[in-house]
Amino acid sequence: MTVHPEKLATRRRELAQEYKAKLEELAEIRKRKAMEIIKLLDEHKTVSKAELHWRATEDGQKEIEIELYTKGLIELIRSAKTEIDILNAESYNQY
Repeated sequence: MTVHPEKLATRRRELAQEYKAKLEELAEIRKRKAMEIIKLLDEHKTVSKAELHWRATEDGQKEIEIELYTKGLIELIRSAKTEIDILNAESYNQY
């Protein structure tokens, strides 16, 4: 089944908007993280240990989830771009 390039472009825009929203959410989490790491450093002697304890928090888990989710979104956006390019190239080669 061939998808029309316009539909792929629309899907790509939707994915890009979702990506942007997730990055905004990630930015808010990272702002809280900066403040929390400072507090955690009082309890833990190294930044790496404080970071490990941060990752165990609800926000830390959400940060991990968003990081991985956005990587997936990037791959879907690239895939849609590739499909659009292929369909456009095929349309020029038809004649």
